[in-house]
Amino acid sequence: MTASHRRLALLAATACALPASAGALAAPASAATISVDKACYVNTATGPAPLTVTGSGFDPGESVQIAGGTTVIDTTAGATGSLTATGSAPELTTKAAGTRLTTLTATGFDPATGATTSASTQALSANLAVSTKPLSVPVNELSKRKVTFTFSGFTPGKDIYGYYLRKRVVATTRFGKATGPCGTLKHKAFLLPPGQSTTVRYGLVFESVARYSKTAFPRVTALVQFLTL
Repeated sequence: MTASHRRLALLAATACALPASAGALAAPASAATISVDKACYVNTATGPAPLTVTGSGFDPGESVQIAGGTTVIDTTAGATGSLTATGSAPELTTKAAGTRLTTLTATGFDPATGATTSASTQALSANLAVSTKPLSVPVNELSKRKVTFTFSGFTPGKDIYGYYLRKRVVATTRFGKATGPCGTLKHKAFLLPPGQSTTVRYGLVFESVARYSKTAFPRVTALVQFLTL
């Protein structure tokens, strides 16, 4: 098998939890209104982020279902027509890096009068994840062909670093600052920094700190491995 049949690939990405930044997306004006408690909900490998919905303008005691995407929450309006309900944020259809904007609709039904009430808002979700395109690169092209790294769920306004490990950090790549409420970034870089061996396996950790830390959050871990295809 020649080197031209060998590729270096990013494998087995996993993510750790991140507290998302606070801030609500506005609900449309109507007799009843609802809003969510965060600007972005970051879902991790352990599951979707918690979501809290608050509302007002419903009939007292009205049964209300809040639904959209993978989110379904059943609750009851209080004596003043207000509600606070918790559940899981909408999930993306893939585990890859990315975001999703979901419309959440609260539908109320008053069994005493048969009246219905409706209100909607939007919730923005992201995966804490890193993806590359292409996933692998022929070894003989590693020094001249970059891949596009896509990040989501990192700390907005903070640089994202990639640490290549072989018992210790042997190389570091600074990709740039994550932007927007979901901490997203696209950046072209070499899959393996120049000067590193293509015949060994590397642990690769992505973090929002300028010095490698085993306890940093958010963080995504992966492998860079020499494969024979």
